[in-house]
Amino acid sequence: MPSDVNGFKGAILLKNGQQTSCEVALMRNTYGFVAAACIDYMDKEAKTVNQSTIYEVAISGGNQVSYGTVMVSKITPNPRYDPKTFANNLAVVEFPGNGGRYEFVNYIASWRPDWTSMYYVRRSLISSMWNMPVVVPYSESSEDLSSCARANRLFLSNQKDMMCNKMSTPSPLNSTCSVPFGSVYGVNGANIAIAALYSHSAIYGDSICGGNVHNYYTVMENYVHWAMSVLKTRVPVYHSRVAEYTENMNPEYSMTIPGQPSDIDGVKVVGGDIYRIKTEETPKEVPVVTEKETKSRGLSTLAIVAIVLGALLLLALALYIYRRKQQGKLGEISRVRNWWMFGRMSNRNSQGPPAYPTYF
Repeated sequence: MPSDVNGFKGAILLKNGQQTSCEVALMRNTYGFVAAACIDYMDKEAKTVNQSTIYEVAISGGNQVSYGTVMVSKITPNPRYDPKTFANNLAVVEFPGNGGRYEFVNYIASWRPDWTSMYYVRRSLISSMWNMPVVVPYSESSEDLSSCARANRLFLSNQKDMMCNKMSTPSPLNSTCSVPFGSVYGVNGANIAIAALYSHSAIYGDSICGGNVHNYYTVMENYVHWAMSVLKTRVPVYHSRVAEYTENMNPEYSMTIPGQPSDIDGVKVVGGDIYRIKTEETPKEVPVVTEKETKSRGLSTLAIVAIVLGALLLLALALYIYRRKQQGKLGEISRVRNWWMFGRMSNRNSQGPPAYPTYF
């Protein structure tokens, strides 16, 4: 039942005191997974975490029960996280666990064939109070794997490591904007365990608020042993006890990262804290200008400049003549006229007009 998930402990990452859309997959009361794209970096390629950002984890005891907010003491992004494609989009966050007052264990769903169903979950806060989690059962009608693959090359190459669909829920910060869910739970009979975290979205257009948007989630089971290597302890996982169960024990596991170009024409890929994503107008196509057109435009520009300069000179001459008439020195007009018609030509520089930069 979806209501069963309401009682599960969950968490949200806070940055500088503000809630993000980034859910934390708690493993114990002292550490968990979070999307690496939710972290601020001094250097994204080197995965150097920006220490000036204040990170906290708000922990829910289930339903609307609060276990308080704790400071994050350490963040370890996956060394194979690729910020361009969102491959391996996970980090381990560690925190003191509220002084040990709330000790608990949460399990990571570690074998995908176990899941007979899935629940998509969005947790959120209002002020410092928890809203009831939004829990929606997985719907096959929301999933079109072929269109998911066409929209994102990372998913095309790593379908066993990711989930994709078009399911969304109203943002708790803006009810007119539909956003992806924060986490996915795998269901096996009466057993439920957190299985995936939101990674990124592929958008046809420029807005994540509904429309033609595909949402992608990172399945965590293949990163459990990497987390163990970071934490120096075993990580709690759930799987059914069947002979077919296999476990990925490689701590250096990586998705297949697409070659260049990794993007799809007409598709904008965004990830991280989706509450802070600003929609921008899609850049208009820049027309291709041929050499012939460039020369033609350059000549037209010079012609216009010459006409304007000529008009200004004629106006200046007319004002000069008028002033001389007013001063009763009409004899000077013929000299000025002779200069205008003949004298200036002898003093004119032989070079053509100055060249102006042409922008296109």
